[in-house]
Amino acid sequence: MEPMLLFTIYSIVLIVVSLFAAYLPQTARVSELHSHMMIAISTGIFLGLLMFMLIPEGLEESEEGGIDTHFAMYALVAGFLAIMIVDVVMKSKHAITCGCEAEGHERHITSASTFVGLAIHAACDGLALAAMFMAGETIGLMATVGLCIHKFAELFSLSSTMLMSKLDRKQSMVRLGLFSLITPVAGVVFFLLFSDMELEGVLGAPLLFAAGTLLYVTSCNMIPESFNRGNKYVSLALVLLGLALMLAVALAFPHAH
Repeated sequence: MEPMLLFTIYSIVLIVVSLFAAYLPQTARVSELHSHMMIAISTGIFLGLLMFMLIPEGLEESEEGGIDTHFAMYALVAGFLAIMIVDVVMKSKHAITCGCEAEGHERHITSASTFVGLAIHAACDGLALAAMFMAGETIGLMATVGLCIHKFAELFSLSSTMLMSKLDRKQSMVRLGLFSLITPVAGVVFFLLFSDMELEGVLGAPLLFAAGTLLYVTSCNMIPESFNRGNKYVSLALVLLGLALMLAVALAFPHAH
């Protein structure tokens, strides 16, 4: 199958999953506990994707391009810092808007500033997805699976928060629908921009930058959220399950590109 067609299919699946997750809280079919369980599994998948596939692939690509390993790691740090700055600014803006403490506050998209912050965050997810897909179809598939789980949990949480806002159901679904489109649309744009370029040996930096953004999301948002509620040992088991699944994939497909 043509890479662009395959990537488009993955993007459509991501949109469908996101919209479905946004709609579910309106029907109360999935409990908040189940949402946190999905976050825990997604955390393990993302950790495995980072440690077993994405970072090693980025370093290997950098080595093939003659880029020093220490210099290549600057790209990972840049990605981490970029999304950290967005996250901190977003939470600070929200704290000023609602008059509450940003620390530990549930993220939502009822304010313009918060929506912009989350939109940038979601666009970075699209960049990460495009970079990982260009690194190999197996890595791209695993990244899509991980992002689908992540977006399901994220949109479910955001939609649940919207129920407590002053927005009516139609307004909430419009905002959630727009937000659901950001990651896949950004992914398609980045893929169109870079897929036809000769990327042999130069994909290392974009991959590591994407890994940095994913590392921040996983370590600073998803891991704390995984253990925020419910039985901590169950959460730990689910994180380890996701990690074990990615280890199995990495061992089965040691060179996906």
